[in-house]
Amino acid sequence: MKLQDLPAVIDINIQESLARFSNFEPMYVKYLKRFVDEPTYGALLESIAAHDLKGIETNAHTLKGVAGNLGLTSLFNGFNDIVQAARQGDEAKALALCAAIDPVVKATREALAQLN
Repeated sequence: MKLQDLPAVIDINIQESLARFSNFEPMYVKYLKRFVDEPTYGALLESIAAHDLKGIETNAHTLKGVAGNLGLTSLFNGFNDIVQAARQGDEAKALALCAAIDPVVKATREALAQLN
């Protein structure tokens, strides 16, 4: 799959994000591919399993930044919602939002894994 094919599969803003990488497409693609194995998502899953609201907030905040820099719009918005729920101490909402974002993360990782 080519970079230009991604918007048909996932919610991504390529042009805006590519500008952050000085329009150097190979570097942008390299960092997109790194998201496939982003260890912070595993840490978020551990925090969810432990019902660790502070861990959920911290890991979601990190993922929000990564998603934002890569132009992964839906993930950025979803992780932002998780951060806000965690900061408000609403564990039930944070956990529900985490459950809702999981298939989006999986679909995004699958698409990015196919990048050439």
